[in-house]
Amino acid sequence: MKVQKSREDYLETILILQNRRGYVRSVDIAREMGFSKPSISRAMSLLRRAGNITMEDNG
Repeated sequence: MKVQKSREDYLETILILQNRRGYVRSVDIAREMGFSKPSISRAMSLLRRAGNITMEDNG
């Protein structure tokens, strides 16, 4: 399924960035994946609501 593959791509990118830097910012995900910041913001919101990720208050 395309949605599942997209979710996996986001989660894989988040894991790679976390391992590389120790933290993950939306702007870094956008840069790494070549997507716009609004697209990343929407995806992060969906991943958070699905319980796939947690986010700190500071971003």
